[in-house]
Amino acid sequence: MTEPRPCLHLGAAYYPEQWPEERWPEDIRLMREARLTVVRMAEFAWSALEPARGEFRFDWLDRAVAALAEAGIASVLSTPTAGPPAWLVHEHPDILAVDESGRPVQFGNRCHYCVNSPEFHAAVSRIVAAMAEHLGTNSHVIGWQLDNEYDRVCYCDRCRALFQQYLKEKFGSLDALNERWATRYWSQTYSAWEQIPIPIGPHSPGLMLAFKQFVTESYRRSQRLQLDLLRPGVWVTHNFMGWYDGLDYYAMTSDQQCEP
Repeated sequence: MTEPRPCLHLGAAYYPEQWPEERWPEDIRLMREARLTVVRMAEFAWSALEPARGEFRFDWLDRAVAALAEAGIASVLSTPTAGPPAWLVHEHPDILAVDESGRPVQFGNRCHYCVNSPEFHAAVSRIVAAMAEHLGTNSHVIGWQLDNEYDRVCYCDRCRALFQQYLKEKFGSLDALNERWATRYWSQTYSAWEQIPIPIGPHSPGLMLAFKQFVTESYRRSQRLQLDLLRPGVWVTHNFMGWYDGLDYYAMTSDQQCEP
């Protein structure tokens, strides 16, 4: 059935890949009873959508979108990049982020990736491009969500080297950085870019602020990979989790422009 598109949607997250398909009609009936008009799907479905490298299975998602549309419920699809699957981590273990103690985070949670991993970027581009090509013109898909609740800070050697390069480009010289950060305090003056650490816990305010700016720019680069594949013609958003101060939300959302 088709109905006029509402000006304000009422919806919820739905995970059809986690339920037997014969359960879907009852779920959709309950959604109709609750007067839902939209659902969000697929943000943790990477292994169901790409169970092996380059092997895409969108048939189940096609059926879910179609069944919901038949009941007058639109779909917002998420890119599943918050949950890199086991096969990808096995192929490229350094996709895993490194925590403050220098240990790789454990597979099996979510957002366990290093946002600056080239292997992660390549895998993200592959799955998002395939989703965009297969589902991007589906009239029942009214928008996209990128990833899920950006919240991971990585402390790996790659991120540290990239942070030092970021500072070199930002300040131009160590003299300028030392002057701006007042590094004479507590004898923090740097004489080589390689000496600059990633701050763990309280540190120089200048260093802590610059690192948060670097983390924000790292996520923006990763985010743009997806935006460039999904646009034009749809609106794109993200589900920020309250006020997480590890990123600049204003900078992040400046990339996520809505299109009519």
